[in-house]
Amino acid sequence: MDDKGNNKDANYWRGFSELNSDPEFLKAKEKEFADELPVDSGEPEISGLSRRKFLTLLASSAALAATACSDYRDKGAIVPYNKKPEEVTVGNPSFYASTCTSCSNACGILVKTREGRPIKVDGNPDHPVNRGKICATGQAGILNLYEPSRIKEPMLKTGAGNFTASNWADIDAKIIDTIKKASASGKEIAVISHTVNSPSLKKLFEDFTAKYPTSKFYSYELVNESNKINAFKKSFGKEGLPVIDWKEAKIIVSLESDFLGKEGNPVEAMRLFAERRDVMKEDVLPESMQLTIGGDNSSRKEGFNRLYAVEGNYTITGANADYRIKLRTDAIEELVYALIAAAGENKSPINDFINKYNLKKEVVNGLVEDLLKNKGKSIVLAGAFLPESTHIAVNKLNDLLGNTRLFSKDYSETPVMPLTPRKEIEALTDRMNSGAVGVVIHFDANPVYHFSSDYKYTESLKKVETVITMSEQMNETTSESAYALGISHNFEGWGDFKTRTGVYSLQQPMIAPLYKTRQKEAVLLNWISDSPEKYTENDYMNYIRVNWEKTVYTSFGAKTDFKTFWNNSLHDGVVTFTEKADNTFAFKNEEFNPAPAMKAATGMTLTLTRSNFIGDGRFANNGWLQELPNPITKVVWDNYASISPAASEKLGVKTNDLVEISAGGRTLKAAVFVQPGMADEVASIDLGYGRTGAGVIGNNVGFNSIELMRKNPAVSDWLYQDCTISKAGGTYEIVSTQEQYPIDHERYNDIHLKREIIMEGVYEEYVENPKFLKEEKGETHLFNIVPSYEFTTTKWAMSIDLNKCTGCNYCVAACNVENNIPVVGKEQVGKHRNMMWLRIDRYYAGKSDDPKVSFQPMLCQHCDNAPCENVCPVAATNHSPDGLNQMAYNRCVGTRYCSNNCPYKVRRFNYFNFRNNLADGYYEQQSLSLLHNPEVTVRSRGVMEKCTFCVQRIMDERQHATQEGRALDGDRVKTACQEACPTNAIVFGDLTKKDSEIAKHRNHELGYHVLEEINVRPNVTYIAKLRNIKPEKKS
Repeated sequence: MDDKGNNKDANYWRGFSELNSDPEFLKAKEKEFADELPVDSGEPEISGLSRRKFLTLLASSAALAATACSDYRDKGAIVPYNKKPEEVTVGNPSFYASTCTSCSNACGILVKTREGRPIKVDGNPDHPVNRGKICATGQAGILNLYEPSRIKEPMLKTGAGNFTASNWADIDAKIIDTIKKASASGKEIAVISHTVNSPSLKKLFEDFTAKYPTSKFYSYELVNESNKINAFKKSFGKEGLPVIDWKEAKIIVSLESDFLGKEGNPVEAMRLFAERRDVMKEDVLPESMQLTIGGDNSSRKEGFNRLYAVEGNYTITGANADYRIKLRTDAIEELVYALIAAAGENKSPINDFINKYNLKKEVVNGLVEDLLKNKGKSIVLAGAFLPESTHIAVNKLNDLLGNTRLFSKDYSETPVMPLTPRKEIEALTDRMNSGAVGVVIHFDANPVYHFSSDYKYTESLKKVETVITMSEQMNETTSESAYALGISHNFEGWGDFKTRTGVYSLQQPMIAPLYKTRQKEAVLLNWISDSPEKYTENDYMNYIRVNWEKTVYTSFGAKTDFKTFWNNSLHDGVVTFTEKADNTFAFKNEEFNPAPAMKAATGMTLTLTRSNFIGDGRFANNGWLQELPNPITKVVWDNYASISPAASEKLGVKTNDLVEISAGGRTLKAAVFVQPGMADEVASIDLGYGRTGAGVIGNNVGFNSIELMRKNPAVSDWLYQDCTISKAGGTYEIVSTQEQYPIDHERYNDIHLKREIIMEGVYEEYVENPKFLKEEKGETHLFNIVPSYEFTTTKWAMSIDLNKCTGCNYCVAACNVENNIPVVGKEQVGKHRNMMWLRIDRYYAGKSDDPKVSFQPMLCQHCDNAPCENVCPVAATNHSPDGLNQMAYNRCVGTRYCSNNCPYKVRRFNYFNFRNNLADGYYEQQSLSLLHNPEVTVRSRGVMEKCTFCVQRIMDERQHATQEGRALDGDRVKTACQEACPTNAIVFGDLTKKDSEIAKHRNHELGYHVLEEINVRPNVTYIAKLRNIKPEKKS
C-alpha cells in the first residue's frame, strides 16, 4: 500500500492489450489525456489509436476485447472532426451530432456516449425539422448497434442456408472480378436499396455506373407516399411534396391520415400541432370564444386549432381529434367530392352523403362551415395508402379553399432520388428470369421479404449468377444470396442527407466498428477504386468531404475556409442556408376527374398499414420496440386483424380467434382483435410482422400480411375492396398491457371520468371561465394526522399537459433506454410482468361503436404521503429531503408490499433476471452489456423498481452546481421522458422556485392530481384536456 491507501501490487487491466502489455496500447495509454488533439487533420497524434477508439477499448470487457476489439489498430484511426466529442473525461458523457437512418425522414440526433460507448439517442436541438426530438424507433434503435446476431464479418455461402466466414480482401477480389465480367458481357448489375436521400450516395451511384456502365439502381419502400407524390406532381407539376405549416392551421381535416402517428414526419407534425394546444401561451387563449361551429372568426385571436378526423381505422390522429367521424375507408373519396361541391356553394351532395352513410349531420355540416369560414387557414390531407385519385381530389379541394397558403414558404421536400416505379421492378424480374442480369446487389435491403409474391422475386434470384446482400443481420434475402456482407451500424459510419430545401445533415461515427464490418457506402466505393487493397475506414468520409467542398460549401457561400466549415458542420450536425422553395401552386384542372374513381364497395375493405414502431419489419428483432404497446390497442409482440365490435358479432368471433382473410385473390390466416371505434365495413392489419429471417427475437412474431399485397392492385397497394373474413377455427393469444373493460356496461361506462382520473373540459367553456373545472370539481378537504414536511430548499415535481400528449409512447421508449429497462417477452407481459416504469394509459369514453379516447402518462407520482414507504419492512423505499420517493435496491428483499399498497400501480418487480430468462439468455450476451447506461443500476432478480425522476440527472446537475459554486438550478434538469416528448407536454423542475415553469403548471387552473381524495399528495400534476368542440347546451 502507498501513502494514499492504494494497492500498488494490484494488476488492474481493461482489455487483453493492456493485460499483455501491448507496446502500442501502453503508448496510447500514456497519451490518453494529451493536452490537445487536433480536430482538423486526418493524422492522429495518439499512435494510430484515436481517443474514440481508445475509450471504446476501455469500455469493452475482456470477452469482447478477445473478439471485436482486438484489431482496432489494424483498421486505422477514426479521428473526431469536431471539438465536442474530444472534451472527454472518463466518467463524463460526450455528445455527437449525427443523423438517424431508421427511416427516410433523416432526423438530426445527438448521441450520448460514455467511455466511447453510445448509450442514449435524443434529437438534435439545432436541426430545424425535428428540433431536439426523435421518435421511439430512433431511440430504441441503439439496441441494434449491440445486437448479438449482427453479421460480424463478410460471409460466403457454402451450401443451402450455410455460410462461412471470409475476409474482405478475398471477398472484394472475387466480387470486383464478377462485376467486371458482367459489365463487359453487357449483363445488368442491379443495385436495390431503400430510399436514397443522401447527395453523396447519389453521386457514388453515378460514379459506380461510370465505372460499370451496365449498372442500374432501384429503390423501394414497403410503405411509402408514392400515391401522394404522384398525385401532387400531376396536380401542381412539383416533384416533391410541400411542407405544411401546421401551427398556422386553424382547421385540420384528416382523411384516414395518421399524421400524428406514423405518416410523413410525425415528430415535426406533433410539435407544431401541439403549439396550438398550449394553455400556457397567451396567444392560444383569446379573450372571447372562437371557432364555434359556423361562428365568425374575423376579429378574434388564433386560439386552439380544431382537428377533424374521418377514418375507418382507429388511429392516434383520430384519438386526438376534436371531432372523429367514423366512415368506411373506401367512401372517403366520395366525401372529398361532396366537399368540393360544397366549396362551390352546392350543398346537395354533402347532404346526400350524410344520409347515405348515416353520419351526424351537425358534425359534418360544422366541418363544411369551418372550412368555408377559414379559407387559407385550413388544410385537408389524405392518408398515404389512399389511391392517387383521392389525393388529386384533395389537392383540388385545398386549391379551391386557398389552403395552399399553408404550404411552407421556407421549405419543401426535395427527393434526392425518387422511388422506382413498380413497372420497373417488374421489368427487372423479367430480365432476371431471362438471364440478362448478371449481378444483383441488395444494398441493405430485404426484397425477398418485402416484395409481393406476385413478383416471384425469390425464384428470379435463382437465375442470377451472383447475388450479394449487404446487411447488419441475416435476413430472408441473405439466405438467397451467395455473399452476406456484414455492414456497419450507422453509429459506426459516415453519411450526409438532404430531405428539404436549404437543409443538409451529416452522419458521423461515434464508435469504431465493433466487428469486422464496413459501412455499405464504403464497400461500393471500394469496388470502383483502382486500388481496393488500400481500403481505409476514412475512404467514404473523404469522399463526402470532397463532394461537400464542391457542392454544399459553394452553395452555402461561407466566408471561412472549407476546413473550418467542415468542422463546424460536424459539430452542429446540420447546415442550413437560404434555398428558396418554389411556393407557387397552380392546380391543373385537366387532372381532376369529374366523378370519384373510388367508391364504397359492398363487402369489407382491408387496409394494410405501417407498424407504429418496427416499421417495415427491419426492427422486428428489436425487443424494446416489440414490447412497446400499440398506442391504441396496447397490444405488444404481435399484429392482428382489427375489426369493429359489430363486425365481430356478425362473424361470430372474438379477440384471439383465428380468421381467414381473402383479399385480391390471396388469403391469410390471422388473429382477430376487436377494436372499438372501427368502421363496421373495415378491417386493418399492420405490415412488418411474420418474419422468418429476423433473428431469435423477431422470428415468427405475428402474421405476414405482405402475403395479401398484389403487384398491380385495383385501388392501392395498401387498400383492398370486397374482401371476405371468415372464422377459421382455433385461437392465437394476443397480449395487451391494458385490458379492455366492458365500456358499454353501465357500471364501467366513462368510469375514468366519474372517478376524475381523467378530467376534461370544452375549450369555449374554459375561455369564458378559466376556473370552470375547479368549480365543477369542488374543493377537496384533506388533512394529515401528523404535520407535513416542509420542503424549503428543493422539491422535485412534474407536470403533464394532456392537451399536448398524443399518446405516442416516445417517452416510454426514452425511459427504457435511459434506465436499462429489460425486455421480458410476450409470455411475461401476458402475466402482467412488463417492466416499463412509464406507461401511457388509454381510456375510452362513450359507447364501443364510436368511443372517444383519452391518454394519460402514468408513472411513480413521488407522493409526499407515499403509502409504499409505510409498508416496506426494510425501508428500501423511502423519501428524500428533496421530495423523491427513492429506492435502495441493495436493501430490497422483494416482499412486494410496496406494490400492493401503490394506488397508481407503477411499481415493477423482477420475478426473474429477465435478460437471462428470455430466449435462452439472449439479452444476457456480452455485447449487450455495452448498451447499459452506467449511471443507472442494472437491477437484479427479486428487486422492486420504478420511476426515479431520473435521479442520475438530478445528481449530475447537483455535481455541476457544486463545481461551479452556484445554487442548484432545477430548470437545468431534464428527465428522459421530458427530453423525448415531441410536444413538450412534460415539464419537470424545482417546485420551491416560484417563477419556474413547474410552479406555473402546478398552480394552473386546469391542474389536478389523480386520486387526490386519498391524500397521498402526489407530485405529478396533470393539466386537464380541453376539446375544441361546440359546448352542449345545459338544461
